[in-house]
Amino acid sequence: GISRFYERIMGASTVNISDSSVSIAVGDRGQTLTFRCHPDGLMANNIRHHDFSFESSEEVDNLEYDGKTSYPMNYGPHISLYISNLPHAYQAAVDLGVLYVNPRFKRRAYTETEAIDQCMFRIIDVVDPLDETKEVILRLEHEVRAVVTRDGKKYKSYPLFEIQV
Repeated sequence: GISRFYERIMGASTVNISDSSVSIAVGDRGQTLTFRCHPDGLMANNIRHHDFSFESSEEVDNLEYDGKTSYPMNYGPHISLYISNLPHAYQAAVDLGVLYVNPRFKRRAYTETEAIDQCMFRIIDVVDPLDETKEVILRLEHEVRAVVTRDGKKYKSYPLFEIQV
């Protein structure tokens, strides 16, 4: 399921898979993620990669704030990945129902236009696209960043010198 998630959202490819791990290549330039089963197996189910809290108790009761969906703040870790087709990835995240907006940060992408303008959007739930229940496999915040800005220039924090689109 993890491989299918990254393939669907980011156009990633699986580069290695075994009974206990999967490695995924994101983008054209060596960004890889490797997921390994915990040595304790299912007994390790209390491991969390997120730390949620709402800004106020009002938001818990009303999941809309200023006309936009309200999300809990995540104080846990997050990773950043660079991709060349941000609009496609954004739409795939919306279609899969995994778009996430962390109110902890000033840059918030509630729409595709905002994602393109800000060169980023976030997801937090990794699910198997083929699982109709969309049960969360892993909860880890991802900041999905564009390689280029709206006008085609290299995005300021893209760490590589050359753009390969």
